[in-house]
Amino acid sequence: MSDDRGVRTLLRPLVWRSGAFLAVWLTGFAGFLGGARVTDREVDGIAESAYYSLGLFVLGGLDLGTPAGGPIAARVLLWTAYFAAPVITFSALIEAAARIISPLTLRVRPLSDHVVLAGAGRLTMLYVRQLRERDRRRTVVVVERTPNHPSLSELRTAWKALIVTGDITSDAVLRRLRLERAHRVMLLTGDDFANLDAAAKIMKIAPGLADRVVIHVADLGFMRDTAQSSVARACEIFNGHEFAATHLVRTNLLSRFLETPDRDLVVLAGFGRFGQTVLDQLQELAHGRFDSVIIIDKAATRNARFFDHQVGFADDYDRLVIDGDLLDAAIWQRVGEVVDAHGGGRPVVIMGSGDDGTNLHAALLLRRQHASAYIIVRSFRASPFTAEIAGETGVQAFSLADLIEDGMSDAWFEDGGPRRPRASPSPATAGRRS
Repeated sequence: MSDDRGVRTLLRPLVWRSGAFLAVWLTGFAGFLGGARVTDREVDGIAESAYYSLGLFVLGGLDLGTPAGGPIAARVLLWTAYFAAPVITFSALIEAAARIISPLTLRVRPLSDHVVLAGAGRLTMLYVRQLRERDRRRTVVVVERTPNHPSLSELRTAWKALIVTGDITSDAVLRRLRLERAHRVMLLTGDDFANLDAAAKIMKIAPGLADRVVIHVADLGFMRDTAQSSVARACEIFNGHEFAATHLVRTNLLSRFLETPDRDLVVLAGFGRFGQTVLDQLQELAHGRFDSVIIIDKAATRNARFFDHQVGFADDYDRLVIDGDLLDAAIWQRVGEVVDAHGGGRPVVIMGSGDDGTNLHAALLLRRQHASAYIIVRSFRASPFTAEIAGETGVQAFSLADLIEDGMSDAWFEDGGPRRPRASPSPATAGRRS
């Protein structure tokens, strides 16, 4: 629904200007056809009337002179077009110039009580949509280092954000943001170190922003390793995948485990940051509910080694690590052999790679080979097609974006009030190793 509103916001200026242009052109056209005469040129016929009416929009005109003869009504129409056409043209030129000149430069002095967002990626888009649903007036400044980032146009036109091209860790960029007057800072780039480094600099520039700087750290191990730093204590750090994984385990997997008398076999198809976070939450929240884990990924061995170093595998379950493509039928045949050796049943399979199409395709491939498997398919955004296929095949589908939005604190969008506790583990469990 918010996407539709964004499109309407984007199209409204274009529709207004097109309608005004057509109305003024028709006014001039009607004046010429109605018999109005100009001092410096003879305008006769439909074609010439149409052409010279269009020429009224050219600043400086086409050397027509001024209306000086013909019926009074026709002259009034033509005079109206003479004044209105340059106004429309001039307003279009002003708008174009404003887009070329940095909008922040034009508004730097009144900039106050604004929200600064670092990065123009998916997390920023999720946050801005929620913010605009709650507060349409708040000034939003987005800092993005890539000038041709595909989201910038939507942020600027649909969500009325001011765009600053630059590196959020740059002292020069930070000075332009008037941080001492900012309402909140959301550091949401895809670079964990840049987010933390920018936060450290912001705390020195505007210490009054403490507790109003939110930092996204995608690497779960890195987030935990830096949890006791001064930056982490002064700011709020979150992991979007942790929001989603915690919700998935608590609301879906735990109830599934309770339905089965024996300990389950879990297959993690895709073991990037999301898959690793799911396993971490399984170890934290579903301890003793499963006895085997199969990890499948093109870089499964490397990612498993990284997970073991950063988080640690628990020692109360067996694990099998398979390097391979999720769409390779031989992979699922091997999984089937392990399931049979495990005693059959319904393995829990989480299709959690970063490619939505691959997740759905692999789920359908698995469903044909293992009709009893309990399959969960991840997509970033809610997909009507995925939901339809899931309903037909008995697959469970969920949207990562929806779960991340659900995990965002209400305080991030409001003027004040207490912060909602994060879903991240306590310091006592953050350093857990097998």
